[in-house]
Amino acid sequence: MPALRLFGRQWLLSADDLPLPMAGLMLVHTLWCVLILLVYERAHRTLEKGCSEGDDVLAWLFGTFGCYFISLCTEAIILHMALRGRILEPGKRKYVPYVIYVHVLIICADVAFTVYGTLLYAGSSAACLSRSRTRATVLTVIIGNYLVIAFNFIGFSLMFSMFGHLPSEQKWYKIFDMIAAMMCLNRRKLSNNADVDRKLAEHGALGHIANCFAEVFQGADVVPSDIAAGMGLLAIQHRHLIENSPLGKPLMENSDALSPYTTLHTMYDDFAHYSRWALAAYGWALFAWANPSKGLGIACSPTACIECCGCRSCTKQAKQHHSDNLDRAALKQCAGIESEDLFYVSVANGIGEAPYFIARDVRRKAVVLSIRGTLSIADCITDSMYKPVMLNGEAVNQPQMKGQELHVHAGVLGATNFILADLEVNKVLEQTILGEAPSDGWAPVPSTASECKDWKLVITGHSLGAGVAAVLSLHLRKKFPNLKVWCIEPPGGVLSAELCEVCKPWTYSTVHHCDLFCRLSGPSLLKLRSDLMESLTNSKLNKFSLMMRMTFNGTKLQISDVLDAAGAATESTALRENFIDFAERQVAQSPMMAAKLYPPGQLVHLHRREDGMYEPRLVEAKEFMDRGMMVQAGFFTEHFPDKVAAVLSDLAASGTDATQSITSMRTSSQNSSRSIVDTLVRQSSKRIYQEGSIDNV
Repeated sequence: MPALRLFGRQWLLSADDLPLPMAGLMLVHTLWCVLILLVYERAHRTLEKGCSEGDDVLAWLFGTFGCYFISLCTEAIILHMALRGRILEPGKRKYVPYVIYVHVLIICADVAFTVYGTLLYAGSSAACLSRSRTRATVLTVIIGNYLVIAFNFIGFSLMFSMFGHLPSEQKWYKIFDMIAAMMCLNRRKLSNNADVDRKLAEHGALGHIANCFAEVFQGADVVPSDIAAGMGLLAIQHRHLIENSPLGKPLMENSDALSPYTTLHTMYDDFAHYSRWALAAYGWALFAWANPSKGLGIACSPTACIECCGCRSCTKQAKQHHSDNLDRAALKQCAGIESEDLFYVSVANGIGEAPYFIARDVRRKAVVLSIRGTLSIADCITDSMYKPVMLNGEAVNQPQMKGQELHVHAGVLGATNFILADLEVNKVLEQTILGEAPSDGWAPVPSTASECKDWKLVITGHSLGAGVAAVLSLHLRKKFPNLKVWCIEPPGGVLSAELCEVCKPWTYSTVHHCDLFCRLSGPSLLKLRSDLMESLTNSKLNKFSLMMRMTFNGTKLQISDVLDAAGAATESTALRENFIDFAERQVAQSPMMAAKLYPPGQLVHLHRREDGMYEPRLVEAKEFMDRGMMVQAGFFTEHFPDKVAAVLSDLAASGTDATQSITSMRTSSQNSSRSIVDTLVRQSSKRIYQEGSIDNV
């Protein structure tokens, strides 16, 4: 840090990233200098006396050797300079760019000598080179020179920033415009909302995602390696924080959060049961994940392609297929749901449009509305619309709430409104739970729907689907007062603190250990950025030494080994103060990016102890979000729905597997065991047991 500035533009690395590349170049140039000296020792007498082109060949050898030797010296100087100072002491490395300019000139000279040697080799007589016995050796040197030049060229290409001349915010928009073009996103319709389409046309298909990156990385002149080093420092600090100060309190049998449950195992059993319903909502994608051989055909089908890619050829072919039938078939095969138990499937997927299905849960006498989590590009854009908007207090039966008390994630609210509008048209819940007679324009339901009158409504979902489930319950609670919501790994920033309290009586949420996405919100991203800068400021090692220690001794490092807040350099603290000033101005200009939102309902944290055993803990949403993101090795994969379902299933081990399965009661146990959801959960459970035990608290 900061990014290198060469030839009037920023590059993708800083001066303290150069030790390893320079060490590699020094090794190559040293070997090549030795090779050239061996060639000279072997052939100089013959070239001087018995070959008409000998003087030219010797001049080429001397010139090439000189270029490599001078390169070796400049690389040693760059290596020495790059190792000076801490990460946030760029002043001690300020002369590195000038030495790099010298190195580039030497490379240009090397290219000239290599071309000259090629011409000599092509024009020299075979007899001359054969008498000197160096024909093959000279050819090896020439080819090797081209390889070294190519190595330098590849290195410069990797360091080159295509948009290094642009300001930070514009740079991210350009990057995501390129990604959108490569994925043909500019050719497809991502939304049915005219206002959203207009904004997409103005800022690009991935403009919302680009804006998130621009806001987070703005104001800090960091390169990818700085972020990696900062994340490593945070991982060391967070590991000690997790071990010594776990969130919340252990979930006990006499906890008020258990109401209306009488035992923990009963609650765990419902958690495990409905986590499988949330997992089943992924439909064909889940089938492809669990059965790679059979699922490859589905994943490569026009329907799957149009959902994830959207190119024109796939769009044209997909019109000949019925994606609804595809998802119904995959859904039934994944979850083991019979046709008469599956009431409705919505496969519409765009920005602010979440796929979902409605089915009956015969075992628990409930009608389940399961909402799919993030899977497509459109879902990612919906996730990135994190800045809060106002919820209609009257619509959620909270007329007393005003202002920020009604804040909700903009993307989640858009998806909620889409499902509400769809439910209002198809009237599936009214026909099943309320027993209303079907009318024109309503969606047809199986005759078995009449058996579900007065059953309870359960809404569940994973990730984005969990957030939508919580907001949807606020709208449906008045009509269906006995509903329950099971949020599996909901996003961190969904509802205001007041709305979280409102939905606590009927909403339960899980967070799997250090899951990144459950802590994701505007304030948590700002805190992560601030903590990262603080860690880089207090680092007492240079970046190369830090990376080496984390690579070979990462899990044993202590905070005192890498951080020293008292000994922070003056230059480091000055850079930190400048960044703090920028961050304050940024929030003042855009206060909504720092608006606090929380995960919904009763929050059960699946805390994994140091011994690998799981200890569910009851956590308050404010305490959870105030701690921020926990950077650990598995903080991304811990969000996967099959992993969460496996942990919950093992916690509910006192119940039978049949009670957790979502297959129909009429399905035999043999067929039930073949449910893809059940199989996938069992496989994930086995992997978790290999990594550590499950503590059935």
